[in-house]
Parts: sequence; C-alpha cells; structure tokens
Amino acid sequence: MKKLFLAMMLPTALMAQVEGTWKLAQQSGALGVGPNKGNISWWSNSPTDLTTRACLFDDSITFNTNGQMLHYMDGNTWVEVWQGAGADGCGTPVAPHDGSGQYTWSFDATQGTLTVNGLGAHMGLAKVINGAEINNPNLAASSITYEAALSNNNQTLTLDINFGGGYWRFVYNKITSIPVPLPKVTFRVDMADYTGSTANGVFLNGEMNGWCGSCAPMVNTSADIWELQVDVPAGPVQYKFTVDGWSDKENFVGGEACVDTVNDGFFNRVYDVTGDAVLALVCFNSCTDCATTGIESNGISVNVYPNPTEDLVQVTSSNSVISITLFDLVGRKVAENHSDVLNVAHLNSGTYRLVVEHEKGIYSTTLIKR
Repeated sequence: MKKLFLAMMLPTALMAQVEGTWKLAQQSGALGVGPNKGNISWWSNSPTDLTTRACLFDDSITFNTNGQMLHYMDGNTWVEVWQGAGADGCGTPVAPHDGSGQYTWSFDATQGTLTVNGLGAHMGLAKVINGAEINNPNLAASSITYEAALSNNNQTLTLDINFGGGYWRFVYNKITSIPVPLPKVTFRVDMADYTGSTANGVFLNGEMNGWCGSCAPMVNTSADIWELQVDVPAGPVQYKFTVDGWSDKENFVGGEACVDTVNDGFFNRVYDVTGDAVLALVCFNSCTDCATTGIESNGISVNVYPNPTEDLVQVTSSNSVISITLFDLVGRKVAENHSDVLNVAHLNSGTYRLVVEHEKGIYSTTLIKR
C-alpha cells in the first residue's frame, strides 16, 4: 500500500519541479546547435548576443499548476526573415508564435521529456520543431516534445530537440516558483460543557497564526459548535481554543492524548498536518467529544444505531436529516450519504467520527466499525 501511495504521489511531485516561471539563461551557450545532442559546435550565442537578442532573453515562460502554459513577450521578441521580417532582429511577435494562444504543458520525468501543446507553443526558437526547422508561420506545430533535464537543484532546465539535421539546445533558468498551496484544515470545538459566556466569540490560537489572540475568530455553525478553516503548513502544529481572545483558554496538565509532548512548559493540542482535513469535533478542554446521550444541547434529539456496526448506520432525528458524513481519526472523509442511512461495510474496523447535518444544525459522535 505504501509503495502504491508513493507511485501515485511521485508524478505530482516531479511536475512541481517544473512549475514556475523560466527565462533563457543569461549566459553564453543558452542557445546552441550542433550535429549531436549536447554538441553546439555549429553555432551558439555569445556574450554579445545577450544584448543584441535581449528581446528574446527577457521573454518568460510560465508553467502553471493547472497545466496551463503562458508565454510572455512584452510585445517584442526575436523575429526572423522566414516570419516576414526584413532582417533577423527584435520586433513585434508574429502569430502564431506570439504567445496569444491557449497553451498547455506536461512533464514526463520517467521519459525525460517536456511537451508543449497549442498552435505556436514553443521553447527557445520558434522555427525549431520535432524533425524540422520550419520556414513559414503556417507550418507551426500544435505540439512539440523536448528532451528535458533538470539540474542546479531544479533551477536549471536544459532542453534538447532533434530537428532532423542535428540538435538544438536551449538552457533555461527558473526565476520564480509557484507557491505550493498550504493544506486547508478545519478546526472544530464543542462548547456545550463550557460554563462561561461565549458572547464575545471563540478563537483559534496556535503556531499557524502566532498565538495572535483574537485574530482568528471561529464561526458558530450551530448550537455550541464552532468551526474555522485555515491554511496550515504541513507538519506538527500546536494550538488551543480560547474565549474572547485570551480572556479564557483551555488548560491541559500534560499527558492527555491530544497534547504535545515537547518539554517547554506549555501544554497545547497538537495535530500532524499531512493534507486537507476536517478535524474531529472535540469538547472544549478535552481530547474527546462532549458526553452525549443522543440529545444535543439545544434539545434536538439525534440517535445513531447500531453503534458499533458492521455495515449500515441508521440516524433518527426530531429534524430532517440532510446528510451523514464519516471521517477517520486524522480528519479524512471516508463515507458520505445525503439521507438518514450510511453504508460503512467497505471500511476497515476501527473508530470513526460521524457527523450528522440536519435542519437545525450539526450533530457529531464517535462510531465504532467492527
């Protein structure tokens, strides 16, 4: 199972190495051509070309996370006679190699290839396609595949392409990376057993927001349930729930199942973030949910049976049930149904968190799957 998971994750991780914005390297030999791959003895750009061809070296290509490719030329790039120019030099980009098309990209790390798709999409020089150097814009390719190699800690991308009579080489440097989206984690707390007032709000405080006091107010979703979704970096994160900023807070003594084990004199909740998650509903100042007998604090009756169960779970409520959702102990959704019955026969035996949404709010409890 672990090997399968790694195999599924590997392509995404490798694609991320290419995501970002690239420009031709500001160096001699960033453009070159020769008889064989890696051999640019026929011609390569000189230091002087960095100035005379500055309109080409300042073009940027962005590979977005959604597979979209953007080619930005700022209205000025290197055009050649075959494109209709009077002489090779800087000028207005010529369609379809003008960056105005709809382009996509893909990177195959196993094969060592980068493919750009869309009429006129290209890397390096517009005339170079697989197996040829075109001499007319009407001969533009709709897809080009380059042999690709990453180096310099994934900051340099070297592309080689066989044009039939030899090989061109284009060397790019990454100028910006696309930020990796942070996992979205929903924190949830039940204030049913809290004896003070929550009129001034319940707050989430932790390492993700610098223990900021009242800057992360939670939302009262129903009855005594408060929730907040925030972006959290991957890895262990300490946090706790507070009332009215820091007017009141959870007080753990250490050794509780949900409390960190760092010997720093503070006892906070801890959660190891591995991806998007909805955390199990817990009672204020407790690692578990508030004691329940099937009656919510606002007097609404909700019953879940059988519990433990082997296959089906039935929910009855004094209000119409909208949905039943089941989460594992790390907050991943594992089952859902928009009715009052949920089939869990396919799940492994263990402890889960069952969330019932009904007309008046949300009810949460522990479910044991045999």
